[in-house]
Amino acid sequence: MSYIDTLIKNCQAAKAANPSRVIEMDSLSSLDGVQKAIYIIEDMGGNPEETFQAFSRYKKKKERACAKLNSPSKVMYVGSSTTGVKKRIEQHMGQGNKGTYALHLRHWFKGKYKVTVKEYDVENEVLQIIEDDISDALKPAFGKQGSNNK
Repeated sequence: MSYIDTLIKNCQAAKAANPSRVIEMDSLSSLDGVQKAIYIIEDMGGNPEETFQAFSRYKKKKERACAKLNSPSKVMYVGSSTTGVKKRIEQHMGQGNKGTYALHLRHWFKGKYKVTVKEYDVENEVLQIIEDDISDALKPAFGKQGSNNK
């Protein structure tokens, strides 16, 4: 099968896919066992412009590897994990290695945020297409778009 044929097949699978479960995280333990998922981190009730500026200032300090700046949005980040979403959320919360690209929220963010996790049972390439589609629709303030290996 050619690259284009595979891409079309994966796009069709992504278009037809629905999450097997949606979790609004209330604690990290609610993510136990969730391997393959897309997560959305939203600023709850804050000012998107102020949040954007606060992260921009923190990123300039170069204390930790920080996600890319896009533009102000109440949706702070859209990401995915294929090896366990709990660890990835811990990194975004600021509990991970300083060299891991993440939001590192506890180091700069004072507001409230919500994490929504959408679990999928699809191939990794299909999950990436779904993530890109959600990210394109929600326009998160931070984070790159596209896979890590393209």
